[in-house]
Amino acid sequence: MFCSGFGFGGPYGGGGFFMMIPMILILLINVYFIHKAFNNNKNNSTDTSSSKAMNILNERFAKGEISEEEYISKKQKIEE
Repeated sequence: MFCSGFGFGGPYGGGGFFMMIPMILILLINVYFIHKAFNNNKNNSTDTSSSKAMNILNERFAKGEISEEEYISKKQKIEE
């Protein structure tokens, strides 16, 4: 009465195991997108900080505050 036999419907079964498959897939998709969102935030923060540093370095070189040798060495350190 309460067991619908392999999850194929019945008055109390309603799909059983086969209804769990889409729910598990939805859960896994949500976990994937949450993980991807957190990883993108980490990568974007690193990119913006290095681009800000490059902008400052370019401005200092353009104003003549640092020499070409200093510019090249600092640029290599930022790009690492």
